[in-house]
Amino acid sequence: MSYNWYFQIVWDYRQVFVRGAIVTAELTLGAFAIGLVLGLILGLCRSSRIGAVRWPAAIYIETFRSTPILVQLVWIYYALPIMSGVQMGNLASATVGIGLHSAAYVAEIFRAGIVSIDRGQMDAAKSIGMRYGAAMRRIILPQAVRRMVPPFINELANLIKITTLASVLAVNELLHESENLINNTYRPLEVYTALAVAFAVIIFPFIYMSQHLERFWGRRA
Repeated sequence: MSYNWYFQIVWDYRQVFVRGAIVTAELTLGAFAIGLVLGLILGLCRSSRIGAVRWPAAIYIETFRSTPILVQLVWIYYALPIMSGVQMGNLASATVGIGLHSAAYVAEIFRAGIVSIDRGQMDAAKSIGMRYGAAMRRIILPQAVRRMVPPFINELANLIKITTLASVLAVNELLHESENLINNTYRPLEVYTALAVAFAVIIFPFIYMSQHLERFWGRRA
């Protein structure tokens, strides 16, 4: 059985892909911002020697890393309003849900970066009277950030792919817009092929950049 490919349909409805890509970008950037801020806090707490600070962060991180993100998104959208009375729209729910999920992984990136710096530097900072926060901000984090950049880029690329799960909440990102287009044109092969190519074009530069930075800084280490 032969199939007559008709990729002109993709060009004819290119605005659908552009519209979906804009929502995907908004969702990715919003979630990444939440992940960075919350992840930094969690990473610092996880690196603390104080058990009362370290264990809550560890529980959060392991909970979000060990449960499916799809379940987390559905729970935030449907269960959270019932329990808290806080009702968010589908885009806000997806952004917050993906951001909270990302924070667990970003926290581990921060923790790994902090741990990679010799502990003696923190001890030396404390020996001259520098407080923990100041030492972390002025000595430890500036050195650790360079080692964190490639994993951060990988996490951003991963978030772009994860945004497709927002389609279960009817967020009009790339996948949801593509599915709507398929329902109107009955051309799933062309649309899904174009969608796969679109994601590859968007994500590959991030992967290449991450690998390039790892090699570059590896040579300078």
